[in-house]
Amino acid sequence: MSMPAHRSDGGAMHQFEQEDPQREGEQAGFTSGLTLPGADGKVVITWLLLGINIIVWALMQLVGGFLNQDVDLLLRFGAMFGPLIATGEYWRFFTAMFLHAGIIHLFFNCFALFIFGRLVEGVYGYTRFTAIYLLAGLSGGVLSYMFNRTAIAVGASGAIFGILGALAAYFLVHRNTFGDMGRRNLTGLATIAAINLAIGLLIPNIDNWAHLGGLAGGFVMGLALAPRYVYEAIGTPLGDVRRIVAQRSVGARWLAVPVFAILLAVSVWYIGTDVSDAQQSQILVVRAERLLQEGDAMGALEHAERAVELDSLSGHAFYTRGKIMARIGSTDRAKSDLSAALRLPGLNPSQREDAISLLVSLP
Repeated sequence: MSMPAHRSDGGAMHQFEQEDPQREGEQAGFTSGLTLPGADGKVVITWLLLGINIIVWALMQLVGGFLNQDVDLLLRFGAMFGPLIATGEYWRFFTAMFLHAGIIHLFFNCFALFIFGRLVEGVYGYTRFTAIYLLAGLSGGVLSYMFNRTAIAVGASGAIFGILGALAAYFLVHRNTFGDMGRRNLTGLATIAAINLAIGLLIPNIDNWAHLGGLAGGFVMGLALAPRYVYEAIGTPLGDVRRIVAQRSVGARWLAVPVFAILLAVSVWYIGTDVSDAQQSQILVVRAERLLQEGDAMGALEHAERAVELDSLSGHAFYTRGKIMARIGSTDRAKSDLSAALRLPGLNPSQREDAISLLVSLP
């Protein structure tokens, strides 16, 4: 994708000359040797975000073991989980943006951030880029929470879709200034977003709601914060020459940041914080699994018993209680619970395989 050269100083005034003053609505500044305002700055936040994502992933490996994708480990580090968010753990909207469920997940998100983050930080500047990235990530999290109340979600992809949306907004705002080149880039970005959303529909365990929420949030914030360019005429011995300069201040458009943040908070409040019996059961199952890993089988059993009482149709609750029963030597109850878990919904393929293996191994 072709892009103008850029800088990240958030709106410093740089300039280039427009050789033909009659073509104000055409491809201003894209003749040979000419660049847009803000052409030579450093990219800072993109590298910082890449570093944070990699460091957090490395810390997870140190705590949980290399290539460990255990659900409990993700939850301990701050993964999104609707029932826990409903009990007041709203910080998970933020922390989940920096977690990844495996090295492949981390690689693809970091690669996309490396490619598109530098472009967007260049044209928006590091301050506006930071606001767009974080608010888009939160927007994706809120939409995911709205439609995936019981899913465990992690990843930077919502925020990355957000910077795609912001880049699309930039070319939309300057569609006349950039002419055909801008329109081609806008079409290309729409195609990239559509392809990735389609992939999300075809591959299981991808949170397309987070992608859609991030894309929409980034596009809206991009429209609000996109740098504006103005033409100025300067006199020369050979006649007037026009140049394009970036306006220094975003001004009142910065109000979009707190307004958007408030809208997200209101959306979470509107969704509601009531925890159903089924969601409460899931919370207890997570805690039971954690206690079992820590060696507290009796504490885990207490949580698992309560989980089954709250949701007698949860295969996950029966599976967890069955594992605990097997651990404490209650073979008959373990067989009963594991058999029930296999009949009921709620187990993922890995858990189903583990339940079958454990059931076969019991005397």
